[in-house]
Amino acid sequence: MRESQALLRVENLVTRFKSVERGKWITAVDNVSIELAPGEIVGLVGESGCGKSSLGRSIVGLERPQSGRVVLDDVDLSTLRGSALRKTRRAIQYVFQDPYASLNDRQTIGEAIAEALLIVGITGKDEQRRRIRALLDQVGLPDSLAERYPRELSGGQRQRVAIARTLAVEPRVLICDEPVSALDLSIRAQVMNLFLTLQKDLGVACLFIAHDLALVRQAASRTYVMYLGKIIEAGNSAEIYGRPSHPYTRALLDSIPSADPRIEATREAPAIYGDIPSPTNPPSGCRFRTRCPRAMSICAESEPPQVTLTTTHKAACVIADALFSEAAPTLDRRHALA
Repeated sequence: MRESQALLRVENLVTRFKSVERGKWITAVDNVSIELAPGEIVGLVGESGCGKSSLGRSIVGLERPQSGRVVLDDVDLSTLRGSALRKTRRAIQYVFQDPYASLNDRQTIGEAIAEALLIVGITGKDEQRRRIRALLDQVGLPDSLAERYPRELSGGQRQRVAIARTLAVEPRVLICDEPVSALDLSIRAQVMNLFLTLQKDLGVACLFIAHDLALVRQAASRTYVMYLGKIIEAGNSAEIYGRPSHPYTRALLDSIPSADPRIEATREAPAIYGDIPSPTNPPSGCRFRTRCPRAMSICAESEPPQVTLTTTHKAACVIADALFSEAAPTLDRRHALA
């Protein structure tokens, strides 16, 4: 993507947290760079604990990065202060994972959305009521819910209310942090379709954070794969799912279950074992090497460079070219999900 095309750019971002172990730090986000174009849905995938949420929270300012830049419309947000920062921050909104914790049970749905409307200067009660009705309709909810409390709503309805509240400030970018993982399977597709509709109707760009690769495939035009604080593969979703070129990406795709019992019956043992290493003491060289089925001695010596496979596809692996040339071993299983 050319720099002029990007709406949001994250450049070499580093976010660290103090460890409970004295004198040690956890580098949750390690020199990460990503981009979003206007109206684009981009996926960010990886196991729990890989740093996805820390990256999302750093982008919106809920965590303070130690270095790097978050750039919106060519404006470095770290250079802004006061009202200028607050005004710009409105353009980037966060959809939290847990719809049961993101709403105040003491407020009605209408009151929760009205708070967001005050931020954009809508103070008149009649105008607020009109906007609340319009926002609820936009996310597929009846306006009668405005008088109800969150405890009276289902998980799917709560998440739609949370989305309506973010839309009240007319954002240009949504950071969606596992927005459907707490919902029933029957509701997930409905909420995912809502994001697709918002992209189409409003032109809102979304960074969709998830560990469910099947969901990301449904929505995202591009995908970043994250492991232990670093982006280890990036490309168009068709490339990531069709020609995965990092062993970690392949292992993630191979773990996707299939609805076809014939495919499940032939499933091989997982290609990835164990847990993510401690971020306070990551492995030398390639961080995935301690769990990689194709690790070599060179993998421990130095961090692998980003290998350019196509104009849009890159992977940080010393055998990326070879993996790119191979037929994807999990392709049949992924097609079964389509």
